[in-house]
Amino acid sequence: MVCVALAALLAGCQAEPTRAAPASAAPPDLSAYRLGIGDRVRVSVFGEPDLSVDGDIDATGHLSYPLLGRVPALRKTADELARDIATGLASGYLRNPDVRVAVIQYRPIYLTGQVNRPGAYPYSVGLTVEKALALAGGMTRIGSERGIYRLHEDAPTVERRRVRMDDPVLPGDTLVVEESLF
Repeated sequence: MVCVALAALLAGCQAEPTRAAPASAAPPDLSAYRLGIGDRVRVSVFGEPDLSVDGDIDATGHLSYPLLGRVPALRKTADELARDIATGLASGYLRNPDVRVAVIQYRPIYLTGQVNRPGAYPYSVGLTVEKALALAGGMTRIGSERGIYRLHEDAPTVERRRVRMDDPVLPGDTLVVEESLF
């Protein structure tokens, strides 16, 4: 009887089972990523090293490209831009050009509000709200973890969406950290 009571007492003293940390969100699929101002792309044309270049999407949403001049790139995917460049090169310059476009540097993200170092920060694949806040030196002592909002540049309408620490951040996003009420 004493052994049963002792076993019950010890069972009650056991630590509560630990919960597994939530799985980190999978990195966003950037295959449908829409190019924006400030993105840097690499255009590769198979067999044509002089036509393989790196360039920035300028403030007007264009890419300066040899032979074609200013090519509209804003809100196009890398594949759409590659098709447009291939079409341009095929109309008088090359026969069946094999064109590839890859984003080599995404436009920055922005952090504002109750963060220690507000400003623009480089985007990297797999960035979450928590990691972005770390780039900005964390939240101030009056920053609210429940009051973090994202403004997504490519959304059809500009709307503030509340986010959690493990939510993904995309190129061009702005994170706003509000003050805590208490």
